[in-house]
Amino acid sequence: MPPDIKAVRQRDPALVTRIVSALILIPVSLFLLWNGGLAFTAYCAAFAAAMAWEWMRMADRDAPTRSYAIASAAASGAVLFAADGEFFWMLAWPLAGAIGISFTGDMPLSRRWRGAFGVLYVALAVSALASIRSLNGFDAAAFILLVVWAADSAAYFAGTWFRGPKLWPRASPNKTWAGFIAGIAGGTAAAWGFAAWQSEPLTDTLIAGVLLSFAAVAGDLAMSLFKRLFGVKDTGEIIPGHGGVLDRVDALMAACLAALAIASINMLEGPL
Repeated sequence: MPPDIKAVRQRDPALVTRIVSALILIPVSLFLLWNGGLAFTAYCAAFAAAMAWEWMRMADRDAPTRSYAIASAAASGAVLFAADGEFFWMLAWPLAGAIGISFTGDMPLSRRWRGAFGVLYVALAVSALASIRSLNGFDAAAFILLVVWAADSAAYFAGTWFRGPKLWPRASPNKTWAGFIAGIAGGTAAAWGFAAWQSEPLTDTLIAGVLLSFAAVAGDLAMSLFKRLFGVKDTGEIIPGHGGVLDRVDALMAACLAALAIASINMLEGPL
């Protein structure tokens, strides 16, 4: 029996707001992704700066203004280098920023890793998407988004509707095994559809789809764990129904890093 949308809305009152936000963001993202070039790079750089800012606020509420500035500059700069194929600077730039953040603020030394790790994670994840779009083309980047959106949506609706045993209560009280399984299945199904539509090698495309789906689910779970560790519910409030930018793209971040690894080692002949 398909999920009763009214019942799902009762369990998630923000469902309609989530859908409206998605209907606005997805077409804009796809248009800029299709256009590529400087427009898409600027879009990614702006998101990277916002994500780094959100991470700093989440990880260290008392961080000085210069920490936020360093984090945003490090993340957005890495994206610009990545889109231009400058992989040395794509790594060196955010690494320098992470080191700089480690020496700012009054946070105890044992917790300095929080801001530094976040800057690197955000910078490399968004840079991965920018570089894949620049070097591998629209189809490769669209494949990542398609798989992640399918996995994320399937996991959300299955977890909200079926509930059942918790996946990892320590990380998130709402993530369930039903959502995990549905997420992998949804992402894999999207990969199968992409292979049929674009005449890509089926086996390799399905393998890539499974790997990206696992990464997407893991990224979502990891962000929940970080939020619990840092004592916050949402990373921000910029996107109605979703919270912050990091709340919306947590699954995509991990999937982009996985996609970059797949593309870099040339392990498959599919869209990546």
